[in-house]
Formats: sequence, C-alpha cells, structure tokens
Amino acid sequence: RELLDAIRAGGPVHMTGSFTELVQPDPESDPVRGRTLSVDVHGRPDAFTASVAAGDLALSLLVADGTTRVRGNAAYAASLGAPELADAVTCTIGEDPALERWSPMLSPVELVRAVLASAELGVAPPAGESDTLEVVVGTEGSPLGVLTVERFGPPLPRTFTAADVTGDGSFTFAEWGTAPDLDAAAAALPCP
Repeated sequence: RELLDAIRAGGPVHMTGSFTELVQPDPESDPVRGRTLSVDVHGRPDAFTASVAAGDLALSLLVADGTTRVRGNAAYAASLGAPELADAVTCTIGEDPALERWSPMLSPVELVRAVLASAELGVAPPAGESDTLEVVVGTEGSPLGVLTVERFGPPLPRTFTAADVTGDGSFTFAEWGTAPDLDAAAAALPCP
C-alpha cells in the first residue's frame, strides 16, 4: 500500500519499458519468446501521452481534458477490423476502448499494482550509501522480480525487472513530477 500511495502522490512520471511474452506452440515443446510489447508513457492517469508497439502494430495516444486521441498504423487498424482507420486520428469523449486493451501497461500505478497483487515482498538491506532500496517480489527462494525504489522520502519506483512463466519485462520510471507537453501532443494528434 505504501508503494502504491507514493506512486499516486508522486504526480506525473515518465515510464518506459517492454514485456516479452513466452509462448508454447504445443504442449510437447519448450516455451519460446513471442511478441514484445513496448510502451512509453508520460504523465498521470487523467492526462498523459503514450506510444505502444507490439510486433508490427504501433499506436500513439493522448488522454487529456476528458478525451482520448488515438492514431494507429495499418496493423493496429486491421486488429480493430477497421482498415480505414490506419494513420487516422480518432477522438473519443472519455476513455477509448483502446486504453482497456493495453491495461495495465499505460498506468504506472496499475502496472505496479498488478505486479504486486498477492505477491510476497521483501526489502533487501541498502548497499552502502545507495539512495535506492530493492524490493524483491516473490519468495526468497523463488523471486519473480526486483522493484528498485527511492530509499529516502516516498518509495517512488526507479526500475522494475521481472520474469515468470508468462514472460519477462523491464521498466524504468523517471522525471517524477514533470508533466508532459500536452499541447505539443495535441498538435501532433489533431482531432478531425
């Protein structure tokens, strides 16, 4: 709870990272690396810019002032069954269904909540004069990942790396309290 409260109170943040899924083509084969999902999100839950890439699919979006603006490439439009939307900006009052599709990857607090849900946590003693602490996610004998947080002040995340049977991912959190340029993002994604 303390980590999630710190993230909520931390204001805007710039989160970048990726997750690569593990797939098992058939029950007799070993799992292999599948599609990689990469995100670049800057802002807070009600006002942010983001770009998402998954395989050949890519989209940019802006959430601000109660609207959502989305522009995706041809692969994204095809995944929606609407090829006419390729490289077109769609504007929606409220949350576009596209946001749910990429949840929790577009929200630092939801991503951390999903990772920490029902997981055991342990905090490693600080190494020397380090200004960070490592929060080990999972049991000591079977760790799933490490969330590096600020040692002094609120425990704001800096990095998160994890791996389990579904895949592996790595994320960085930077520029806490620095808002994105929403006007520039709106100019790049003009509503028709």
